[in-house]
Amino acid sequence: MRRIALLGVATAIAALVAAGVAQADPGLHSTLTTITGQGTGHVLVAPTAEDQGTFAVQVTVNIHGAAPNTTFAVARAVDLNPDGVCTMATGWLPLGDLTTSPGGAGAAHFEVHRGAPFLSGVRFDAVFRAVGSDGTELRSECLTVTVK
Repeated sequence: MRRIALLGVATAIAALVAAGVAQADPGLHSTLTTITGQGTGHVLVAPTAEDQGTFAVQVTVNIHGAAPNTTFAVARAVDLNPDGVCTMATGWLPLGDLTTSPGGAGAAHFEVHRGAPFLSGVRFDAVFRAVGSDGTELRSECLTVTVK
């Protein structure tokens, strides 16, 4: 009976994999690359229409291969000239913290809400970074975001 249950679970997983994995718009997903220290990760930026005309975004950050039990300060920098080159004109704006597990992995979800100049249709560039309590720095590529 146990073998049949395991076979059922394996079949279900195989069906999900065969159906494909949902992908974010390539411009709103970036790898977090190691600048110093150890680890890597991903950032997913998902603008929503929640605030009806002003900027609302869901940001998910995950880190793996980092030192165990490390707290990362996650931040973003915004550039209002949407040319794909992040100048970090705003400096680093904090999103919050993420702490890795004893295995060196962790994830966090952040919400950002802003008014003018971030109105529907406005585009801007953003870059994300995570700085660990051990000195590790991970950084994303420059992403161009459009306010919904």
